[in-house]
Amino acid sequence: MEWIARLRPLGIATLTAFLCFVSAAVKPWARISGEWGFLVYTSSLIFFFPRGRISPQIEATVLGISGGTIGIGWSNGTLAVAAWCGRRYGADSNQARAILSVGLALLCIASGLIRSYSRRFNTFSKIMLFFPIFMLTSQQSILHMSASLFLEQFYVIIFSGTLPLLVTVVFAPHHSLSHRCGSEVSESIKSICTLLPLSFHHILGDGSLPVTEEGDSESPISAKRLEAQMQNIRPTTQDQLAKKLKAITSNLQSSSSSYLRTTPRVEGQFTALPAVVKALQRMARNPLLGPTSHIPGERIQAALHKSFPPSAPPSPRRRHKSSNQPIHKRDNPVSSEVDLNMENLTRRKPRHLTSYNLPRDFSPNVALSSRPGLKDESHRLLLTMVQALHSINQVLPSKFGWSVVTLTDGEADVVSSVNLQESKRFLEEELLHIQRTLGSLLGDVDLDQSGASNTTSPSNIAHNRLGSPVEHHVTFSETPEVKSVLHNRDRYRLAFYMTALLDLARDVLSLTETILNIPDYERSSSVWLASLRLLWVNRQDEVDIAADGKSVENDLVSEEERPVDELKEYQDMDFVTAMLHQSHSASSITGPKHSIQRTWKLLWNQHRIVKARVILSRTMHTIKHSRHVLFSIKLAGGICLLSVPAWMPSDNSARQWYESSRGGWMVVSYMFVLEDTTGAILKVGFLRGLGTLIGAIVGYVCIVIAKKNAYGLVVLATACSVPISYNVLFASLPGLGVATGITLPPILFIPYLGLAEGQSDFYLAWNRFVDIMIGTAAAVLVGTWIWPVHARVQYFRAAARMLAHLTEYYLRMSRDLVRSSLVYCVDDKQYEQLEAKLRRDVQLARALVAVQRQEVSLLPRPIKLYSEIIDASERLLELLIEIRILRFGVPRKETVLDVLPIRRELISTVLINLWSCSHAFGSRSPLLQFLPSPRVPLSELMDVTEEHARHLLALRKQAANSRIGNEGNVQAPGVPSLTGSYQAELAVLYGMAENEALGEMCSILEELVAAARTLFGTQAFLETS
Repeated sequence: MEWIARLRPLGIATLTAFLCFVSAAVKPWARISGEWGFLVYTSSLIFFFPRGRISPQIEATVLGISGGTIGIGWSNGTLAVAAWCGRRYGADSNQARAILSVGLALLCIASGLIRSYSRRFNTFSKIMLFFPIFMLTSQQSILHMSASLFLEQFYVIIFSGTLPLLVTVVFAPHHSLSHRCGSEVSESIKSICTLLPLSFHHILGDGSLPVTEEGDSESPISAKRLEAQMQNIRPTTQDQLAKKLKAITSNLQSSSSSYLRTTPRVEGQFTALPAVVKALQRMARNPLLGPTSHIPGERIQAALHKSFPPSAPPSPRRRHKSSNQPIHKRDNPVSSEVDLNMENLTRRKPRHLTSYNLPRDFSPNVALSSRPGLKDESHRLLLTMVQALHSINQVLPSKFGWSVVTLTDGEADVVSSVNLQESKRFLEEELLHIQRTLGSLLGDVDLDQSGASNTTSPSNIAHNRLGSPVEHHVTFSETPEVKSVLHNRDRYRLAFYMTALLDLARDVLSLTETILNIPDYERSSSVWLASLRLLWVNRQDEVDIAADGKSVENDLVSEEERPVDELKEYQDMDFVTAMLHQSHSASSITGPKHSIQRTWKLLWNQHRIVKARVILSRTMHTIKHSRHVLFSIKLAGGICLLSVPAWMPSDNSARQWYESSRGGWMVVSYMFVLEDTTGAILKVGFLRGLGTLIGAIVGYVCIVIAKKNAYGLVVLATACSVPISYNVLFASLPGLGVATGITLPPILFIPYLGLAEGQSDFYLAWNRFVDIMIGTAAAVLVGTWIWPVHARVQYFRAAARMLAHLTEYYLRMSRDLVRSSLVYCVDDKQYEQLEAKLRRDVQLARALVAVQRQEVSLLPRPIKLYSEIIDASERLLELLIEIRILRFGVPRKETVLDVLPIRRELISTVLINLWSCSHAFGSRSPLLQFLPSPRVPLSELMDVTEEHARHLLALRKQAANSRIGNEGNVQAPGVPSLTGSYQAELAVLYGMAENEALGEMCSILEELVAAARTLFGTQAFLETS
């Protein structure tokens, strides 16, 4: 049961709290920490709270003790300087107090920078400032240094850090990094084995749409019926499994990296594990293993209907005279009849969409019933892949040492290895069979389509061949030579998913070969030597290696030193950057009155000086606009202002109030409540105020009951820690329990340790509540009125940066695509870096949306639309990755190099749409009324792909006729053989799959454009209603 699983972490947290309270109640032990003995539980709750897992607890202990030691070390250094000033200028002098305030301000700036720059060092930065605040604001009269100033707070850090670690190590389940990594790899493979058949049968099943009569597809009743059916077949289970697989593979990268860093016994498998992880990540990105119900959200659907309303068919688009010429010119020695047919087939035909093809206006599955051979081969390949993955999952533990191998297990591992080899052989055979069978997809192209002989309408062709209705929302103004769009859509979608199946099979085959090549696991005899060698394994220099083997430095060099082809890379830069790559000649002015000016120009415009000027300017601009610097300034400024009473003279009333009420808690409360955004500050401030009120009331009741009885205090405090620990571990608002727990120890143990200085119990509880509420109110005031940082503004910036990175990603893809080479070559490293940036942008945007859900705003906010925009951007990234993979198999000459004008127009329209959306989100300004649609050049590119397919089929038909007519004679030159024709057909299928993916990209771009128009409006100049 669920509550039984929660007992272990709750018991660990309760036992830790009990030990912390005992350390404060046992006076000989408490005297070691001096006046800070009651802070053991407080520090443990804030910085070292045990959550029942060993590895996070070790990390928290190391970071917390390191940060605390650095903080008290800095405070003691500041105290040493203040003590020298006290001896020179007198105790509690202005100079000594100034030194203390400056030291605290500098430490606040450093802590704020660390806290804002890296969220992982949040505990490190907070504990680095927690103890120095109490120390520096209470030692204004210091004259001499003593070891107790350092050791008392250091003991508190050691006790509060080691007690939770010891309890966790003893009672928490021991799951090593090896076990974690192995379980995640096994879970990924099992999820793939479960998800693959489910996705395959959903996407490529026996169609669920009914067959309609001829002409019935255009009726609104049929359209509504189809729409209702699409709404009823959403595969929730498949989507959940796809999201689970995505989460597991994303966590697998970090766990495998930690495993390799901390485990010195995987020396033989060091290079194999990253290959296994990358293979699993590639498989998880496959379209067959992704969510299949990508239906736009409600807000984006409304935005699409608003931005792209149905309109009347426009007039046919007129192209230039040069574009009407044939694109493909082939000199093939075929018969004159075939030459005439090919000339008609390769002639450009105009195709014009009368409305936008919405991304979900078709059936979510593609039927294979009309292709029984392909269906049987696909199912056999699917079963072979699942069997190979099961065999891999059985062999992996013995290869990496994730399980203890006994004699019986060793025999089973031998059997598993044999099964894996058999699975590899079967997979190679099935992969070869399906590659030959996939040529049947091109058999749907009608070779007899010509303007003279074809009189059948496109809708009749679609009904006669597929028995499926024509899409309701898409119509065409075209010649009768072009077939039905639904027929094209069905073949293109089928080609897309079949190529995805091929890529997935190749990934499984590659993973199988990798596993078979891994040597058996052997434990290293010298662990320390393996650990030493581990520091030098898999290291690479920061210098990039070019294709010719020469090192390429990333530093800026002059224009003359660059190769000729590299000069082109810097022609489109901005003025400042381009100036760094230009050579400057000496000035020709020779007059004596110009000598000083000439000398100054020669010095000021030197390449190194210009480079230093640019770097300095950009550094200053970065510092001025950095959110990390802004947060550190807010943190340091607020802490310094709240601690001003501590720097007053000793006879000042503000100083006396600060010392009597222990005002350090006010400053500490400000530090904890201040967050990055205004919404987060309001949430944390509210929870801290409510938790402080509850803690003050509970603490006062407990101190009234237990008085100064050590047993009673420990029992009551431990009892109170149980609901606090439960709230921190399992509740959705853990900040409430933390604020309550922070308030308890000072109220309970200050009178017991004799530190009350005559103050009553109620006065202590009241001062604790007032101090914390003052710091909370100050943080809320700074975050909302003085220096607000709204999550909405930050979200728009993150979305703009995310779209800008997507633009850069597509731009690099386009550069690699249109290079004048028959081989498609890319640099995977640059794409991996961009993908990592985009993943971080997505995570940041989602976090900002979560903050906005908790904010209270007078203006309504479309929070749901914000989330849908992030989902669309993430899907666009996954789609661009898939397009980049598909382009390795497309026929470059026929579909890229020969049609560069079409490719150029398609690339330009996509970049214009992406840049416009990025600019709209960054500046929050309206979009233009009309943006170029990438669907027009995409439809022309689909025509080119179909023409190439017809040409290929004509050659295949000619080869068959030549083979029948010649029988034993020499084959005619230029006609491909039947045995090798499937390779060219596979290339055409990859081209069709790329076109399908580009069509889906156009749909996502339309969603983003529609969402931007809904958020920011439109700069309209033409009334369309």
